[in-house]
Amino acid sequence: MAQNSADSHVAIASWHQKLLVTTAIFTVLLIAMGGVLCMTQSIRDCPDWPGCFGKVIPPAETGPILEYTHRVLAALSGLLILSTAVAGLIRARRVLWISLPPLISIALLVEVSYFGAQVVLHGLSPGWAAVDVGSALLVVALMTATAVVASASREPASQTIHLKYKNPFSRLVVAAALVVYLVLVSGILVAGKNSVTGCLGWPIYSEQLAQMDAHNLGEAARQVVSIVGIVLILLVLFFAWRKKNDYRKIFPLVHWVGLAFLLEMLIQIMIIIFGHQVGFLVAYTVTMAVLWGLLAALTVRVGLEEGRL
Repeated sequence: MAQNSADSHVAIASWHQKLLVTTAIFTVLLIAMGGVLCMTQSIRDCPDWPGCFGKVIPPAETGPILEYTHRVLAALSGLLILSTAVAGLIRARRVLWISLPPLISIALLVEVSYFGAQVVLHGLSPGWAAVDVGSALLVVALMTATAVVASASREPASQTIHLKYKNPFSRLVVAAALVVYLVLVSGILVAGKNSVTGCLGWPIYSEQLAQMDAHNLGEAARQVVSIVGIVLILLVLFFAWRKKNDYRKIFPLVHWVGLAFLLEMLIQIMIIIFGHQVGFLVAYTVTMAVLWGLLAALTVRVGLEEGRL
């Protein structure tokens, strides 16, 4: 999927672009809501699936409402992804970056839905839970990539799509995204029972979590990788700011990545100072979901800009 053939001169309709952007936003909301369930320990507050306590409407309690909201978002996201897949096959079949990611996302969403049902009914081992989280993050990345490509493809001449990552800055962005993905997926593998380490986010440095989580090489490695990820993001922000005149088209996106990253770091400081209050934890995981979506968008946008040179 690095490039399309030269005959892929298909204009992306405005409604198609809006559909793809909306779908990408819903996938970010979906993983954010999954993080909220994890942080609030509400993952199994509806003991059955797909209903809740055998009913279509959940009881008027916070936990069941949160879990049911996640299921509704999953259903809506699935319908939107299916719509983008159909639209891509009909309207832009030859443009692989428009037609193929929704098809892959459908398969991944089926897998994630299956794992979600297993979590409720039987629970999941850490390994399969990591596969579940990794698949959900890939859905966000794929749908975000398609939305970015569609938004950048407003003229037929731009439909010959090349994504290249040959200069140091573009490779730095790719490295940052890959390391962040590894950090997010690995959390569930080192988390102790009922620990928020397994939720969507960077490692939260606190004595309470240190006592809950397993003290092994895996946890230490994740801490090191998370520091590498932070350094890589800071380098991306630094070099983009230093050469902002050369990156005018992507600088607004870099700006949003920087704001999300700064906000998450500030929330983590608040958690360290004031403890694991639910409001801070929810804000933390939602910000992480947004940051991941923005990183995915930046990675694709950088590849598009280099591919046009």
